[in-house]
Amino acid sequence: MGIAIETAVEWIENTAERFWKLGIAARVRTLLPDAPPEPALFDFSHDEEEGPGLFRELHFATSVTRHVMPESLWREFEAFYRAPQTVSWWMITGRAGTGKSRAAYEFCQALTTGKVELFEAGEFRVLETEPVVGENYSSWRAGFLDLADTPFDVWEAWRPRRHTLLVLDKLVWNDSARGDEKGEEDKSPPRWHDVAEIIKLLARKAVKGDFGSYRVRLLLLERDYREAGEDRRPFAWYRDLPAYLSLRHAEEPTPLPPVSPDGLFSIAWDMQESVRQDNLQALYVVPQDFLARLRVLDDGQRPLFAMLLAAYVTEDNSEEVTRRQVLDYALWREYERVLLPSEIENVPQAMRALVVSTLTNGSVGACRLDDVHALWYSGMGAEIEGDVNMFHPYPVEPDMLGEYFILDGVGQDDILGSASIADADMQSLILKAWEVCPGDVAEFFGRCGQDFADDLQWIETRFLNDQLMNANPVTKACYMRAAAALMTRFDRKKTGAVRMVFDGMNRFVEGAEEGELFCDERARATVTLVRAYCESGRVDEASSIFMGMRTLGESAEVRMRTAEAAACLIEGLSREGELVRARVLFEGSLAFENGEDFRLHRARALVGLINGYGKAGVLDEARRLLGNLAACGNSEALLAQRARASVNVILLHARAGHLPEACEVFEGLKALGDSPMVSEAREKAFRFLDFFTGNRHASEKQQTPAAAA
Repeated sequence: MGIAIETAVEWIENTAERFWKLGIAARVRTLLPDAPPEPALFDFSHDEEEGPGLFRELHFATSVTRHVMPESLWREFEAFYRAPQTVSWWMITGRAGTGKSRAAYEFCQALTTGKVELFEAGEFRVLETEPVVGENYSSWRAGFLDLADTPFDVWEAWRPRRHTLLVLDKLVWNDSARGDEKGEEDKSPPRWHDVAEIIKLLARKAVKGDFGSYRVRLLLLERDYREAGEDRRPFAWYRDLPAYLSLRHAEEPTPLPPVSPDGLFSIAWDMQESVRQDNLQALYVVPQDFLARLRVLDDGQRPLFAMLLAAYVTEDNSEEVTRRQVLDYALWREYERVLLPSEIENVPQAMRALVVSTLTNGSVGACRLDDVHALWYSGMGAEIEGDVNMFHPYPVEPDMLGEYFILDGVGQDDILGSASIADADMQSLILKAWEVCPGDVAEFFGRCGQDFADDLQWIETRFLNDQLMNANPVTKACYMRAAAALMTRFDRKKTGAVRMVFDGMNRFVEGAEEGELFCDERARATVTLVRAYCESGRVDEASSIFMGMRTLGESAEVRMRTAEAAACLIEGLSREGELVRARVLFEGSLAFENGEDFRLHRARALVGLINGYGKAGVLDEARRLLGNLAACGNSEALLAQRARASVNVILLHARAGHLPEACEVFEGLKALGDSPMVSEAREKAFRFLDFFTGNRHASEKQQTPAAAA
């Protein structure tokens, strides 16, 4: 049974209504129909031979490569699940492709089998361990949480029947990426819940004894949490759980440890063994040669790129290999394996379904296919229960492959031929995905900002789209929030990308009735651009952008963002020696603002001035401004600011030989209390004073005999 060929526009029109009706097409839940409600888990065992989705060798749930887990990482996890608390949570962070999901998958496997394969000193060894002494391995339920298929009332009614480990992967932490939940026309599925609220609810249930003797562990996986914006601080919700900090396994998120050179080569060897034909020989023999090429390809030497490079060299062993080449080759291999053997008239439809599924993290993308289509047998998705011949493809994963698939890979005629998607059709697909799931698409582009910041053409061809901005009244505000959030994903070296998005935001409202709208979002974007310019030393451009905030009105959000931008600019001006301009800006923008948040920005600005005067050698003024910091307040955050500034002033005075003044400042530092940050600053200042005092005494001892003579 065949299907008539549709154009991309026809396909979009014919499937638009179905997208709205389907909402979230959930993957298989691991619950019996009549079982009490439990958090839903993803099922990665639907086709063990083929593996899930495209790029089966790269999926973390396959066993093509052995996991090079160091014993230190396992012991940390062991301490996590063995801890006595009924409820505990732990966050692991790392860049895309570092192996966070694979590590979590191995943890789940270990809890249910009791066996762990470790990699130390270039060798694998199996560590036999019982998850909990005296208990069977089946006492644990462990897996990746399907948050989209777990309504919040499930958490309220949940009574675990076993110890439980829930892995929360690829969550949206940034509120700006969500749709306007209050809008009546918002059709975005309630995909993401507030994880902080889940933690609080579970903690309350544990106190009431709802979990009995069972332990609940939440393992949260996220990318590097120190983004370019937000003052490089941890996620805000980390600071919003003071009553639940005892549930946190670690004081700070734990960065995933890098893979050793031996481990990377082991991954590459396993990968090549899985993809090369029997008549091909291994194209690399010396590990050092392969690792040298990997360093050129990826500065982080991530396991994902070790796998991609290993697959690529089976086809082409040329000396110079670029990231684009290995990504193109990876896509080409999957197209050849899965799509090209199918009936050619179905390939364009399959490609469009994959695009929408990838953009929405698997939320939508269902399509109707005939029984002989290769997608049915490829492991690329699952049949939707209750819909005959309705097929839901999984998103293209890992993330970086999915992002490249959307940003560049589907438009290359030499790879896809008639299945390629023109830019105009791609824009239509992005628009439809945006209308259905704006939060998911926004987060997708946010990840692109992290992973493809070196190739910025996609910003203009994929994201800065007038159609997205004008999709409907509800998603307009969501788009502006998403744009402001995207700007924070670029590091300080990518001011061009930040400025491109900033100008795009302003272009969308320029000269229109909406020119006075979205001021809060534009104010947040302005802060990011001011910070980016200041960190790269371009304070004049930062000043020009800051002056434009005068046109954004006087809302509470704009006033707060203006204070934040002013603090950034004052720091930048002070760092560049522009102390007069910095002082004038401080007196005009921050000196008289009240409120806790305003006082924090004022404190940051004062610290910038203190450092600037200290650098210029004007130590008396630096010390006087340090005294002014006391008027900002005594919150924990403000005391930390004062402590850091005190350390700087102590060091400056000690270096200049003004030890009495340095000791006087130290006495003030001692009076700030014993919070962890203050204690750390006090210890650092003490070491400085001890060092300089010791040097002075040694110098006096050397000079005394000469003076006596």
